[in-house]
Amino acid sequence: MKHILRAIRWVEEAILSCAVLAIALLTIANVVARSLFNTSLASTEELCQFLIIVVTFVGLSYAVSRARHIRMTAVYDATGPKTRKVLMVVICASTSVLMFFLAYHAFRYAMVLRTLGSVSPALQFPLWIVYLTAPFGLALAGIRYAFTLVRNLLEPEVYLAFGVRDKFATPPEGSI
Repeated sequence: MKHILRAIRWVEEAILSCAVLAIALLTIANVVARSLFNTSLASTEELCQFLIIVVTFVGLSYAVSRARHIRMTAVYDATGPKTRKVLMVVICASTSVLMFFLAYHAFRYAMVLRTLGSVSPALQFPLWIVYLTAPFGLALAGIRYAFTLVRNLLEPEVYLAFGVRDKFATPPEGSI
């Protein structure tokens, strides 16, 4: 399992690093073009929009791997370690199913765009290819939640992500 997660993390980090770097370089190039040549690069804005979609959906999976996603923890925080364990198992199972459900529908949407032949206005790039990053990121997040579920079922501690243990769910040593 750890090898699979390491490979996924490497892919996520590579995609996110390249996309964020490309957004920065394209934005700088557009500013330079506007300042020096008094013209804007139309395709730059469109390409940056595509890259923001990539960062959003691949970043979702990366955030899940670090337990840095938005969590509603009012009920969870008010419970004891055993209840937290049960809640985390339910949360991981249901969220994993939801991510795979959303990935399926996002993939279907991308295929509709493919059938329609939708292309971007400036670059005339097929939109279905750009939108494939949504099911890709959602499926990766589903995999991450599924692995966290398995870890929570096999380990006595509570894990927020596969490699992130909930420090507050386990009572400190020597406490009653």
